Amino acid sequence: MIAIASLNLCNLGSDALPWRLQHFARLITDTLAAPAILALQEIKSTGPALADGSVPGDAAYGALSAAIVAAGGPRYTCCEVAPIDGADGGQAGFNIRVGLLFDPQRVSLVERAPGGPLDATGVRRAAGSVQLTRSPGRIMPTDPAFAGCSERHWLPSRKALVTEFQIGGDTLFIVNCHLKSMRSPDRRAEDYAKKQRHAQATAIHTFCASLLALDPQARLLIAGDMNDLCGSKTLDLLRGTQLVNLIDSLPRHERYTHRHGQRPQALDHVLVSPALQALARVHIPHVHSNATPPLASDHDPVLIELDLPAHG
Repeated sequence: MIAIASLNLCNLGSDALPWRLQHFARLITDTLAAPAILALQEIKSTGPALADGSVPGDAAYGALSAAIVAAGGPRYTCCEVAPIDGADGGQAGFNIRVGLLFDPQRVSLVERAPGGPLDATGVRRAAGSVQLTRSPGRIMPTDPAFAGCSERHWLPSRKALVTEFQIGGDTLFIVNCHLKSMRSPDRRAEDYAKKQRHAQATAIHTFCASLLALDPQARLLIAGDMNDLCGSKTLDLLRGTQLVNLIDSLPRHERYTHRHGQRPQALDHVLVSPALQALARVHIPHVHSNATPPLASDHDPVLIELDLPAHG
């Protein structure tokens, strides 16, 4: 069995207060029992930018990884495609992005022609199997849905990260998402943001559909902060006819990862391909949405267990 967790870290950087790092370390190590893979959203880096304009989050991953080790957890390895400074939205200057931490003792990341911030990842059949053209890579990073479009009043937003892992001889594809925020100053901007999320969901689904067209039995998992609700057009577009949202399998009273005021709602979702549906179980520990301030994050983690063998 392999466990994977998705968690929005709420602008976590290397400058995070010690109590936040310690909280996340205990959450990951104890509450989540040290998953083999962590799909993280809102990792921040304030620079300086490298010569190519990108802003790596190594320091943030390093601070969190060190806290996890201090809490008795595994020594994780980080994986990301660093954004260009100021090009991915979020709070100004924070350069938030999605990324992964993984335990190399249990899973192996396939590194193949890793892409830069503007390089798109595709899928192909090679040596009798389906594989990513880039791993890790980004899905359609220059598409207006992610890069922004002034005519549609769309702003630059986080790009989706796709990776290929080997787990006990099986290939697992993981897409980590953080779609356009629901926060808007007025109703018109809210409508623009909603349409941008729809376009992002369509782009991600198109990529996933192309992978499944080459191999209908591919094991594919899409996780992250989708910034929209079960039954929304965003989730319908992302799911299409080929994917299954595991959050829908939970009892209704458990389907929430966030509170808007006092109203619980599910903004974080996990979708899987048909080949994974019977192998997957999902659980939401309500460690943040049911807690009292101060909160380390305003999102609960989502824990996924897959009946796949780990190394050894």
